[in-house]
Amino acid sequence: MEILKNDFNEFIKKCKIFNSKIIEAKKNKISINENNKNKLNEITELIKNEIKNFYDFQNIIEGKDNKDIIIKNLNDENDKLKEKLSRYPLELSKGEKLISIIFTSSDENMLYSIICKNTEKFNELEKKLYNDYPQYSEHDNSFMINGKIVNKEKSLDKNKIKNNDIIILRQNNI
Repeated sequence: MEILKNDFNEFIKKCKIFNSKIIEAKKNKISINENNKNKLNEITELIKNEIKNFYDFQNIIEGKDNKDIIIKNLNDENDKLKEKLSRYPLELSKGEKLISIIFTSSDENMLYSIICKNTEKFNELEKKLYNDYPQYSEHDNSFMINGKIVNKEKSLDKNKIKNNDIIILRQNNI
């Protein structure tokens, strides 16, 4: 950009010198024939076009710089959002929400709270429970909520499990 400004400044200096020679010729009453007037008009138009082209080009460059700045800012903002999202264990799609459910055992030896999606299948939560409480995975278990048996193949929504619901684990083979 600095090179362009230097070139343009040099061009302006030459135009000023050319202009001063024309003014000097007029002062000294040096006549300009019709052919030279036409050439002078052509040169003047060329100068005007060059100046316009320079400013147009400069605006494009500055616009490009602005676009680069905007793109950089958007990329920075995107990185910040990605970093924020990475702190959460789940990514929500449209229609999904985070809920907390609580597992307890019928023998009251276990209390387990988990944050999950309302669309998650119950059997996925059961696996997470068994990861933290492997002793319960050794039995054939059923789960109850509000007096009804949970269908392990259905989602939490389809089992009508809501935020803060307590699910009771019953060991069938003790």
